[in-house]
Amino acid sequence: MSNTSTTESRLESPGFGLGVVRATVVPTVRFVGFWTAVVLPFVYLPLLFTGLGGATTDAFLALLVVHVLSLLLGREYGR
Repeated sequence: MSNTSTTESRLESPGFGLGVVRATVVPTVRFVGFWTAVVLPFVYLPLLFTGLGGATTDAFLALLVVHVLSLLLGREYGR
């Protein structure tokens, strides 16, 4: 019985739990999403200048999807 209460007290102690994980992971995901959305246009612009054909079109579409996802993830960064 005492083992259960020890485990519960460890889970409830400050510095451990979902709140701490959320407080560190959410800002990191927003940061990465924001800056990915900023940098990605510089990556896919050369694809447009070289022309879209075959694998280049697939790469461009994949980068476009990643860009939209990064815009969604990073939209709350800095607020």
